[in-house]
This record gives sequence, C-alpha cells and structure tokens, in this order.
Amino acid sequence: MANKLNIAVELADSHLATDLIKTLGAIPNVEVVQWFDSMGEKGALAVKDAQQIIFIDDNQDSKQLSTRLALLRESFPEAAYFVVASDQRPQHIIEVMKIGVAEYLVTPIDTKVLHNAVEDIRVKLANAGKIACGSVYSFISSKGGLGSSVIAVNTAYSLSQKKATSVALLDLSLQSGDASVMLDVLPETSISDLVKNFHRMDASFLSAAMTKAFNQLDFLAAPASPNDCQEINGEHISAIIELGKKLYDHLVIDCTSMQINEGSLEAFDASEKIFVVIDLSVPAIRNAARLCELLEKHQVPSDKVEIIANRFIKGGTLSLAEVEKTLEKRVAWLFPNDFKSVISSINKGVPLLKFSPGCPLAKNLSSFAETLTKQNLNEKFRGIRGTFGRAI
Repeated sequence: MANKLNIAVELADSHLATDLIKTLGAIPNVEVVQWFDSMGEKGALAVKDAQQIIFIDDNQDSKQLSTRLALLRESFPEAAYFVVASDQRPQHIIEVMKIGVAEYLVTPIDTKVLHNAVEDIRVKLANAGKIACGSVYSFISSKGGLGSSVIAVNTAYSLSQKKATSVALLDLSLQSGDASVMLDVLPETSISDLVKNFHRMDASFLSAAMTKAFNQLDFLAAPASPNDCQEINGEHISAIIELGKKLYDHLVIDCTSMQINEGSLEAFDASEKIFVVIDLSVPAIRNAARLCELLEKHQVPSDKVEIIANRFIKGGTLSLAEVEKTLEKRVAWLFPNDFKSVISSINKGVPLLKFSPGCPLAKNLSSFAETLTKQNLNEKFRGIRGTFGRAI
C-alpha cells in the first residue's frame, strides 16, 4: 500500500491492548500487531516488520520508561512512540514527553484524538518521502461528451471500495468541474485554494483541502469559478500529484477533453497509464489520432497510452478492426452503452456502481478498475464478450 502504517502495540493490560487494536483497525491503511513479553526490546529479529508507530504503556517511573525507550530505539530508531497511561498529572506528562515521546494518550483513549495522532504521523512520513508512492491514472477524452468523467469517477469509486485502500480523485477539467456534480458534493475548498496558498503546500494542507465523498473517496475539486483557472500552472499540478502519491494508494485524474497544457502534461508524466476515451464515431477517432500525435510530440511514452471505447454497441457501423487500423493501436477496453442508467446516476449524484451495481455497465466498470490493480489490462479480454462468451 502506498501509505500503509505498521503499528505495534506492547501493553501489559491485555484488555486495553485488545480495545486499542480494535480501534486502530478501523483506521484505513493501518496494519496492527501485538507484541508480548517485551518482544520489541529483544530487537528487530524478534518481530516480523519494521514499525512506524509503537504503543507502550507507562509504569509511572520515567527513568524505567526512558530505559525501555532506549532499548526499543536501538532496533526501531525511526519509529514514533506513543505512550498510553492513566496518569493525567501535567508534570508527569511533561517528563514523559521530554524523553522523546510523540504522543501521550490518557486512558480511556479518545478515538478522535487517537485517529488524529496516527494521521499526523502518516503526514510527517509523507512529507519526509518515507512512504512509497501510489499509482496515478489519467483519463482524457478525444472530444467532449464521450463520458470520460463518468469513467474516471466510477473507476475512482470502485478502487475506493477495496478494503484498506485509499483513493483520491483529482478534477483537472478545470473549467467545467463535472466530477463534483456526479458525486453530489459542494466542496468548500478546491485546487485554486491550494494554489493561492502554495507556500503552505504539504501533505497536511492537501489532506485538508480534500472533500470526502461517500465516506471512502477523497476528492479535489476544480475551481468554483473559471476565472481562477488562470492562476494554475504545471508546477502547482506537479506538487499536488507528488504529495498525493505519498498519501494515497491510487490517484485518478479527470483531465480536460482534447486539451494538452502544462498541467495535463504533469499529470501524464506522473501517470502509469493515460486512458484516451473514444466512442466508435468518426470525429472521436479522428481526434484520438490527433491527440496521440500530440502526446508523442510531447514525448509521452506510447506504452503509457491506452485507447478505451465508451458506449460500445456490437455490430455498429464502424468495426473495431477499422478503428484500430486508423489509430495503429489496439483498443484496450470496451464499455457497453447504457446511456439511460448513466444519466440517472448523474442526475442523482451517485456513481453508477453505487446507484445500480447490477447493471452491465457497472459490472464492466468494476472489472476495468480491477484490471488496474492486477496490471493485466493488455490481456485478451477487454470488458465485453461476443458470441459463445468469446472475448471481442
């Protein structure tokens, strides 16, 4: 995981340890282990993984606690240490904090305080570049109205449903900002707020600018006013994406249709895959060919670029073979036509996968998102089967 935290709990009180582990387990992208019989003090070889956070208890003897911390730090020098105790005396807390403890948590532990303390460590690690980078996927359509935003929003939503997976959707369709409508959210902050305070840009600031959609998906909205788009440049986009890669397992970027600028180029440079959305119409295919030429001109590697076709109907006027011959590239995925369901989900402000999970397009979108994590997009099956169940 891009931002998974390994946490160890070493408390003498087994009931307290059990409750703490249960609470920590509810925090996304956290893996908790319990240490028994002073396992941590025996060294790194006694435990399975290096830990970013270690919880220990306080026996109200700061000298003994200091000795214990010194032993732990020999094996886990970069870990943050959280002390759990019932002692609320200010002087004692000060003494404990002086020996290098990151947090002093008084029992019974407040869930919100605990969650914020853990997330503070995650943000510090992200700012220090000590968390692995997440995956980035960009979507751009060869012309307007092809449903690129629908695919991007539903892909992000599908990825976010996977257990212990953090996902962010970035709306770089700066002048339209359709994603917020599809998610039925009224963002209090947008990308323009980050740009206006660019000198404060760090992982914590980026996290605060995100809007939560359906509890699991973080969303960075396009500017509320088209006038604010003028201030956003490639440096801003690059910084946002680089921080996002440290905070999230997956970043899904919805780019402006048929437009390449310094911002979208930064997105393409950071992306594992760039999905060019077409339908099987002459204008869309013609524009896709031009878009691929532009990407090549800007030295975007061709193996990053995938063609995906929306609103595919078997037996249409243009065949896949004709399209692929024109584009000189295989169409990697086919999304079936389900205009009625899509319009209904957009009008309700609910992703299709949540609005109508049993419809063919929702199942197809879910399969598409699954291929991203399995890295098998170029396999023979591309979303739709033909006669006798054969892959088209």
